Amino acid sequence: MLRQTISRTVLDNGITVLSDLMPGTYSAMVGAWIPRGSRHETEEINGLSHFYEHLVFKGTEKRSSLEIAHLLEDRGGNLEAYTTRQETGFYAQVIREDLPLAVDVIADMLMSPRFDEKEMEKERKVIIEEIHSYDDIAEECVGDLFNKIHYRGCGLSFPIAGTVKSVRGLTSEGLWEYERQVLEDLPIVVCAVGKIDHRELVDLVGRFFEKKKSAKRPFANSYSANAQRKTLFKKELSQSNLFWGTSFEKSFFQMDFIRALGIFNVAFGADMGSRLFQKIREDRGLAYSVYSMTDVYTDTLGWGVSLATAPDKTDEALEIAAREFQKFLNDGFEKGELERTKMNIIGGLRIGADSAEKRLMRMADQMMHLGKIFSINETEAQVKNFSEEYLVELLRGAFKNAPFATAMVKPK
Repeated sequence: MLRQTISRTVLDNGITVLSDLMPGTYSAMVGAWIPRGSRHETEEINGLSHFYEHLVFKGTEKRSSLEIAHLLEDRGGNLEAYTTRQETGFYAQVIREDLPLAVDVIADMLMSPRFDEKEMEKERKVIIEEIHSYDDIAEECVGDLFNKIHYRGCGLSFPIAGTVKSVRGLTSEGLWEYERQVLEDLPIVVCAVGKIDHRELVDLVGRFFEKKKSAKRPFANSYSANAQRKTLFKKELSQSNLFWGTSFEKSFFQMDFIRALGIFNVAFGADMGSRLFQKIREDRGLAYSVYSMTDVYTDTLGWGVSLATAPDKTDEALEIAAREFQKFLNDGFEKGELERTKMNIIGGLRIGADSAEKRLMRMADQMMHLGKIFSINETEAQVKNFSEEYLVELLRGAFKNAPFATAMVKPK
């Protein structure tokens, strides 16, 4: 059994502080997460969360962008950030002695950004180029197209970086309103992993995040999903890219089904030994890239199949995926398949436990999406205890009326 010590403290200003002790490490990882992403935006300000993520690196009240870059890098550390449809995160890895410096830098960026107008205009150009780079990647295009048609009517349909039109319209007033929400409205979660004293971490967060005034409930989200099929044609392509998938109503957003969907996904298409990989790539040679995946939001789960193949083989590949999917719903797991899948998941958890970054991201994801931390031992026990009958029953019930959508990006 893995020894894991997770500690949790909620400060008076609403910041949740979490630490996962790894005694035998020389480094520490720490990050701060804000429950706001592209799904919380409107069409007019789509991309604002991603814009904010970029702009806080461009200088604070006491540090220039160059100083932010040098502070941790010059001591062997690194500072990263990302935006999703659900949240925005900032995290750093440093030697253990530099944990106070890492907390200071991240807090400074979030509590005291400068939002210089010249830097805004430069970064606007950078992000527009970033959007163009995604347009050149068919796999990115098909994913965004799927979200656009399947989640039409709710914020999950918006691309994370925004559109060229929306990014051109983003203003400094919008950024300062975002900053006001960070200081006054949005909960912040601070997570750290490594050789960390939890009381020291709490003191550091309290000191460096002192400008944080309060935390109210996160933005209310609305969820809607549609069954639709849409194809986008692009000139510079040699393959067709496809994403076929669905999502589930809030009534299915409970831990048993989340675990069941994860187990099914591994068996169906997450790895080389999965049904999807074997049937489409190994048996037929139809695709180099083929896999299935899950998305966990705060109120729904998404599942889908992604593949790239020759234009005249797209329908055949999709038919094989759909047939294999239906076979699973009809017949359940093949002999030995469930036990192999469980060991795959448990082995992955244990191997990942050696990585501070994976432990950090796992802790942050669970807190942001589920509102609760499950230790690795708890997760192992949950996976082990699933019976095949119960798991298949859950999946059949969820998939029965789920609206499937299909997005394709094909050569023109």
